[in-house]
Amino acid sequence: MQSAQVVPASDGRNHVEYDLLVVNTFGEPVTLTDVVVRGSNGNRLLTVTGRSLAAATQSLYTHVASPVVAASAAVIVEVDLPLASGVPVPARVSNRIDYKLPTAPDAVIVDDTTVQGPTVDVDRAHAVRIESPLAGKGWLATSACCSPNVHRDLRLSAGGLRLTTSETFAVDWALARGDRIYDGTGSTNEQFYGFGAPVLAVAGGTVVAVQDGIAESTPFTTSAPETKEGFGGNSIMLKIDDGVYAFYGHLQTGSLTVRVGEKVKAGQVLGKLGNTGPSQGPHLHFGLLDSPDAFTGTSLPFVITKATLTGTVDFASSAGDTLVISPESRALRNVYPLYGTIMDFR
Repeated sequence: MQSAQVVPASDGRNHVEYDLLVVNTFGEPVTLTDVVVRGSNGNRLLTVTGRSLAAATQSLYTHVASPVVAASAAVIVEVDLPLASGVPVPARVSNRIDYKLPTAPDAVIVDDTTVQGPTVDVDRAHAVRIESPLAGKGWLATSACCSPNVHRDLRLSAGGLRLTTSETFAVDWALARGDRIYDGTGSTNEQFYGFGAPVLAVAGGTVVAVQDGIAESTPFTTSAPETKEGFGGNSIMLKIDDGVYAFYGHLQTGSLTVRVGEKVKAGQVLGKLGNTGPSQGPHLHFGLLDSPDAFTGTSLPFVITKATLTGTVDFASSAGDTLVISPESRALRNVYPLYGTIMDFR
């Protein structure tokens, strides 16, 4: 099992992230009722139940969220363990899973509906420190860790041997002005405020891969890529350290300013924010990986050296193209931008 990862986040807490693979070995569906997480000394750190457990329990690929596990099926339970500042991050955590069975023949042979799940080691290495990949005010993390969303939920099979988590900490950045991210209906890329914004190197490094020439997509439509590499649209991969690669996706056609083998400096313009590949609208997909493969690499936690938190979007309450924002103003140093946060850079 992959170790849990830790990231200091914009809410002032350390978030410990890992997945539990749960297999139903009964001939009837079971319903998960609780997941209890305990620290190294046995102290209870987290109980996931009710709606939170329902949202965090998902089928492996289709990501259907439900606490009900079908007969002979497997699900993933996404665990987000937030620890307040000053609370030590444990070296390992244990997991207890409670469930219930329907009234069925299997139920009569079950003495205990509690499973002592695996003990998970916690990788307490420091998150990678980087500069922001964008500049200016109003950058909204439309997908990011740590609550369920398209990035935190992504799991792929690598060679049929393991599940990869290449986007756990990846962020989709869109530019917000007021309570919107585009003018009018958003039917053209040019109506999106972030379209064409300069995309910046987050650290010094070497360009190891470049993809260009993919045409811009129309907002709110789905395009099927012709190759595996096309899933990221026009893209750049930088090696910024041993075992650390920065991936930029969905860049504007023809805007890339670097080539493979080129050395870059932090803050250097690499291209422009676009809407290429299978993308619903102009945004920058950015994340760090432990290998130069955007599919089989493992997502790495990172922190941005300097930013100002200006608000948080409640996506559940937002309707149509209008965002519901809780405004605030707080200077941040060396933290990760959580899902729904709006930040100013530089």
